[in-house]
Amino acid sequence: MNYNDEFLKKMVQCGTLGYPISKILNVCDVPDVEQFIRDFDNPNSIIAFNYQKGSDISDFLLDGKLYEMAKNGDLQAMKKYEERKKANIAKGIAEARERNLRTPINRKQLNK
Repeated sequence: MNYNDEFLKKMVQCGTLGYPISKILNVCDVPDVEQFIRDFDNPNSIIAFNYQKGSDISDFLLDGKLYEMAKNGDLQAMKKYEERKKANIAKGIAEARERNLRTPINRKQLNK
């Protein structure tokens, strides 16, 4: 299914807001609901990409705000920032492991 730029921008917004698919279907004009759900559930689709982009933008902005608050001495913000930072690091490590499992490393190429 082809989605226009306006619809894809809405998917970024929905990702930013963390909307579940039920809410997305209620607020967006989805022409083919069944196909949209398949696209939403497919991590390689343009829909999933734009939704994830919005979610990542939201995390980025929230982490930045927490960092600024923590820098200014807000202890609760500091604690929350550190929790989120640790979770992001753990997620990065898990993603790296997953990439390594999918892509065997040629040690000879690394030594060049």
